[in-house]
Amino acid sequence: LSAASSLLFDDTQEQFKESVHRFAQEHIAPHAAAIDASNYFPKEVNLWKLMGDFNLHGLTSPEEYGGLGLGYMYHCIAMEEISRASGSVGLSYGAHSNLCINQLVRHGSPAQKEKYLPKLISGEHIGALAMSEPNSGSDVVSMKCKAEKVDGGYVINGNKMWCTNGPSAQTLVVYAKTDITAGSKGITAFIIEKGMPGVQYCPEVRQTWHARK
Repeated sequence: LSAASSLLFDDTQEQFKESVHRFAQEHIAPHAAAIDASNYFPKEVNLWKLMGDFNLHGLTSPEEYGGLGLGYMYHCIAMEEISRASGSVGLSYGAHSNLCINQLVRHGSPAQKEKYLPKLISGEHIGALAMSEPNSGSDVVSMKCKAEKVDGGYVINGNKMWCTNGPSAQTLVVYAKTDITAGSKGITAFIIEKGMPGVQYCPEVRQTWHARK
């Protein structure tokens, strides 16, 4: 490792970096080209579960839910080494571990954390964030997706796009407007499960770029 790297990380972080580097080069890098070509994870190996067994999904999550509680520096190290092996897997990993899992850790209720975090952290389930929309991109305040309060919960109507992991995710954090007069303060995050009534998936958008070393 370089002298610059040694200045950034303490000994434990250096060991973690080396460990994740070895894991990523052994288990992820050999599949990188095929993943870019097919736009899918390999069928012959469950990378997501392997990453869960290696405790990569729960780096920022409390131990009581199966996480390691190590914090954001460790998550950044993991992102860097996974992306070094495959930029595509790195993007999916970040959407799962940060945009989905970490939002649940920070803002979920105790019941939600207990229900969803263990399988997301173990790699049994895949998570995603549904925020961007066809006509507003990632301009959250301009979103059209609305959630109307009804007896027993909410009814959500709208469209989401550019949802990394979306077609494969069992658990999605979905942003929707609950008060159209409140600007950014009128947006609420909801947990949507794959297979819930009314949830429909459109054909995937094939990206025109690939990760390259």
